[in-house]
Amino acid sequence: MHSCFLTSSRVGDSPIPGAGAYADGEVGAAAATGDGDVMMRFLPSLIAVEQLRSGVTPSAAGENALRRIVALYPDFVGGIVVLSIDGQYGAACHGMNTFKYSVCNQQLGEVTVLEVPCLSSDK
Repeated sequence: MHSCFLTSSRVGDSPIPGAGAYADGEVGAAAATGDGDVMMRFLPSLIAVEQLRSGVTPSAAGENALRRIVALYPDFVGGIVVLSIDGQYGAACHGMNTFKYSVCNQQLGEVTVLEVPCLSSDK
């Protein structure tokens, strides 16, 4: 079986804690997508969750995690969704115009697709 952008027999980067996903029951969770080889070096999901621990908002936590990557890989393409334990959420991206993600909570009442503008390399 062959899938676009996936090497045969490769599971992906999600099994690497902190690269594809990371959760901490005290502060929140994050899930990222993008160049997995780069993400395994920078662990953006872990970084974003640790930012939450420091009191940073989910959107800012995602941006900060991606900026660390972009500082060394300005052509990086990827996105991250971050959720705090109290239900706040946000997302960030780089290398695209926008990034869409889905949210469902009591306030929205149904699955809602949200879209954020992506960071640029010069920010």
